[in-house]
Amino acid sequence: MKTKQQIIDDGEAARRLLEDTDLARFIGEIEQNCWDEFKQTDPSDRDGREAIYGRLRGMDAVASTLRAMRDNGAIEKKRK
Repeated sequence: MKTKQQIIDDGEAARRLLEDTDLARFIGEIEQNCWDEFKQTDPSDRDGREAIYGRLRGMDAVASTLRAMRDNGAIEKKRK
């Protein structure tokens, strides 16, 4: 289990990443590439489409995890 200070530190690091314009641009490019690839797949290519969907869900998971870490850090900081 993380200490209060580790949660705060992780929250600050997550906040910096979420505010980083380069990271946001890279994530956007990755997502766009996935959608472009998805559009080029054959509708019957279930495995290919599921793989692309998995990558998109992974990008969503990264962003939502960072937001949760940022928020948890802010909550712990207020409790100090």
